[in-house]
Amino acid sequence: MELTDECVPCLLARVRFESGLVHAALALPAVLAAAREIGRSCPGEVSAEVATRAHRAAYEVLGVSDPYVEVKRASNEVALRLLPRARDLYMAVPEGIGRLRMAALLSIVGNVLDFGIRGGLPEARALEAEFGNLVAEGLGRDDTPVMAALLGPGRRVAYLTDNCGEVVLDQLLLDELRSRGCHVSLVVKGEPVLTDATRADIEALGLDAHVDEVHDTGPFAVGVDLATVPATAREAILGADLVVSKGMANYESLSDAGVGPIAYLLRTKCDPVARSLGEAKDINVVRLYS
Repeated sequence: MELTDECVPCLLARVRFESGLVHAALALPAVLAAAREIGRSCPGEVSAEVATRAHRAAYEVLGVSDPYVEVKRASNEVALRLLPRARDLYMAVPEGIGRLRMAALLSIVGNVLDFGIRGGLPEARALEAEFGNLVAEGLGRDDTPVMAALLGPGRRVAYLTDNCGEVVLDQLLLDELRSRGCHVSLVVKGEPVLTDATRADIEALGLDAHVDEVHDTGPFAVGVDLATVPATAREAILGADLVVSKGMANYESLSDAGVGPIAYLLRTKCDPVARSLGEAKDINVVRLYS
């Protein structure tokens, strides 16, 4: 997805938020460093690539490798409290397309665990109050029947994770994919970036026990940069019978990369992503491109 003018204030607001997690006095120099990187952008550039440069510059000013460490911990704690409730909803649905749909919806509900941007939550514990409403909304775009046709014994699925907290609720969909006989490769961030899950995060949660193998994306990047990911991760993505891509940043980085078939599972939290997808804003989306 290309950078838009609307992306710029969103990026700077996120940098200001993450600066406050470290030291408020560093907010101005961090925002200015990010702004300089954004200013180097060209029309048509991929929004996730610009975000990568901006956040890398901000992290250097902040002098930390993971400003979101406490936010990620809180997100996982909230999601773990909600997991039994989510599992009950999932198990209450008969096996088949309905259960796949519910697992997909529950994994998307966690996508609101995004902070410092419009459309996200003010804090992790807010999800406990919003959980029921988000589930009740259902899927505003539902390509799960098309997704289901690509699943089955021996099919290879590359599952690209997104935020901490959200990954806890991904467990149900991962189990659903494996129950259909799929070989599931989990792809996580190679370095801490925003609130995204790293290998250390998913191992601490025991999520690696719910998949067949785990790969990481290598160097610091917002979304998935196929030019820099390690060969094993790239092969898992490009060789998959289906790629399941969680969250907006992964969509922004891959939507023009020619990867497919790919199912984007996300909450449309901003107008540029919603427009790019051709969907309404603030809905739960399963959108498959072949």
